[in-house]
Amino acid sequence: MKKIILTMVALLSMTAMMAQNDKKEGKAPKQPTAEEMVERMVKELNLTDDQKAKVLALNKEYKDVMRGPGMGRGPRGHRTDAETGATQQRPERPQLTDEQKAEMKKNMEKRKEYDAKLKNILTEDQYKKLQKKRHHHGGHHGGPRPGDAPKD
Repeated sequence: MKKIILTMVALLSMTAMMAQNDKKEGKAPKQPTAEEMVERMVKELNLTDDQKAKVLALNKEYKDVMRGPGMGRGPRGHRTDAETGATQQRPERPQLTDEQKAEMKKNMEKRKEYDAKLKNILTEDQYKKLQKKRHHHGGHHGGPRPGDAPKD
């Protein structure tokens, strides 16, 4: 029994160390597939089978927009060094070229198209719930956003 417990502790320790190494090396989390995104939406929004099929087709059609540059990035601003606890400012963002700006604008337009088509598939309540969830996970962590009214 002691051997089993020691083995489990060793495995958990190794897993934790690997996770910390991945975090230190700045490895980006794996992007979900179109199927994984739809399965999450089925659970969160209670999609019907018809909606599931339509959203899956839509996600596959717009997969380049869903995984474009900037999607899935972590929070912006300050970073905390895990070992020292010191706060570090991220380096300034490089200036975008005209080509990058054009690509960004094109992706924003495609994202708007995707959202409009998705809105036509979902019910009003489902779409509102999705928007609320997106807003909640929008990359801003901690405290109210500038300009937000205080809640009573």
